Amino acid sequence: MAYRLIVADDSPSIQRVIKMAFPETEFEIFSFADGREVMKSISEIKPDAILLNLSLPHKDGYEVGSYLKSKEQFSQTPLILLKGAFEPLDKERIASIDYDKLIHEPFDSEGLVQMVRSIIEGRKIPLTLPEEPILDEISDPEVKVEFDEKVKDLVREEILGVERELEKRIKARILAEIKEHLKNK
Repeated sequence: MAYRLIVADDSPSIQRVIKMAFPETEFEIFSFADGREVMKSISEIKPDAILLNLSLPHKDGYEVGSYLKSKEQFSQTPLILLKGAFEPLDKERIASIDYDKLIHEPFDSEGLVQMVRSIIEGRKIPLTLPEEPILDEISDPEVKVEFDEKVKDLVREEILGVERELEKRIKARILAEIKEHLKNK
């Protein structure tokens, strides 16, 4: 299922660039040139992320951003603010908005796609993992034992990898301290 992305920018060329940059197979784009229209339509769209220009007609990006973050249903929706090259930034007003990124136009469209994708995916990761998420679904006792052993083996491998990396860092730090000590003698 495609991610639903609201693009609110009064520049038709910015809307086109964003529409062309985001793959249609992965993103469904809803474009708006007016902050008031975003506020009217957002409940129906239920976006996965919002790209919001700070200077929109009728309701600017500061007002729309504050509105979105004040509503429980949108408080966790990623909000990426867009600032035009020659637009002033109101530091007081932007401080009151809980946003994920501030992008200055012109922007790297490919980088923007990667960043939006990363923010959306980051929000989909659960804050905590369930205690026994899969074992309860496995009814065969032999499969449960095999599964449990495989998980333990993978955990051991990860722990060994972390231990090796930690050991390298400690050795490098001690070696640097010894060299510094010998240099100072």
